[in-house]
Amino acid sequence: MKKISLFLSIMIIFCTFSAINVQAKPSEEFIVNTITQDFIKTHNIKVGGYKYIPMKEFHPYKDNLTTEKKSLLNIVKNIAEEQMMGDWAPIIYIDKEKKKGYALEKKLSGMNKLHLLSYDQTSKQWNMTEDVDKMGTDLADLGLLKRAN
Repeated sequence: MKKISLFLSIMIIFCTFSAINVQAKPSEEFIVNTITQDFIKTHNIKVGGYKYIPMKEFHPYKDNLTTEKKSLLNIVKNIAEEQMMGDWAPIIYIDKEKKKGYALEKKLSGMNKLHLLSYDQTSKQWNMTEDVDKMGTDLADLGLLKRAN
């Protein structure tokens, strides 16, 4: 059962990027930048000094994942398990000192859910410390979803 749940979670994460307008497929860079800018506006966060961590770095079958990356993968999976169809996979940013980070979760409703992350030096694991929800820009207005005519 856990393998099926893991597989479905991973599929949701990776398929989210392909669940966009079929006619005009924005690039991953466009999607990440667009969602990030919406979070900067709604949550007043700063990502200068933070590094974007692409989902492909968390691939569960990737050899030699560190404890640190496994804990980030678990955070992504936990977020994905709570998502509904149409929500975007979280975008992960980690600061240069690797002590804190953000998981930006864009909901289909337009809600921007900011997950604050912190790194525990003792356990060598990332943890979610706080969640903050604020209404962001509609996905269609961001150009990430085509409006029904």
